[in-house]
Amino acid sequence: MKSSEKSQCYCCEEIATTKDHIPPKCFFPEKKHLSIGNTDYRSQLITVPACSAHNNSRSRDDEYTAAVIVMNSQSDLAFTMFKSKWVQTLLRREGALGKRIFSTARSARVISKRSSILIPQETLAISYEMKRIERVIESIARALYYLEAGYQEKWTHDCIIKSPNFLNQDLSYSQDAYNLHQINQAFIHGEKHQELGITRKGTHPDIFYYQFFKCEDMNFIIRMVFYSDFTFLAFPKQKENTPNPIILAV
Repeated sequence: MKSSEKSQCYCCEEIATTKDHIPPKCFFPEKKHLSIGNTDYRSQLITVPACSAHNNSRSRDDEYTAAVIVMNSQSDLAFTMFKSKWVQTLLRREGALGKRIFSTARSARVISKRSSILIPQETLAISYEMKRIERVIESIARALYYLEAGYQEKWTHDCIIKSPNFLNQDLSYSQDAYNLHQINQAFIHGEKHQELGITRKGTHPDIFYYQFFKCEDMNFIIRMVFYSDFTFLAFPKQKENTPNPIILAV
């Protein structure tokens, strides 16, 4: 590992003047937001060298993305964080973030499956600002690639970000939903059976972990999982235009 390479920002050729937390620090709760004796989720976080511009330019997007994920995860930890931290955050600055997120909310009916029984359910459908979310997740993916490469190589390709957690505007699955499901299952299978070197990486996997798989053709996929159930996949391919999807806030 060359010290000169370590001193460069993960996202550009500028000299690194700081360390960027990956994912951003706001994704991880402070001790005051959790019960006494709980894990210190802000210890030993992943960091990469960064210039001040790439470390500080996305703070509002970071907060927006973290809020969307925690609101839509089904995990107990995410629910605890939502109550103890994110309700206050949504109401801060005269409710600016909350108004921004819920301004597109509309009533919707979905069919959920419980023990082979289909049950109609009333919920809210919220259209999210996907460009903001993609910027944050893309930044995380590029930083993880730099880390995986031992600070010797940067991700310079265009990046495609996908998530099986999102639906289309009409609440239908996206055209590539089946493929995303298959890729997701391949990672789960590879980890379970200790195949292809697929392992979970991250100090606090109940909040965030990632998996890196490099193909024989030098392509690769980075799988990022938040709260065990909210997944993003990053691919180094030509950027494509995708419609604004939505996810359900029950």
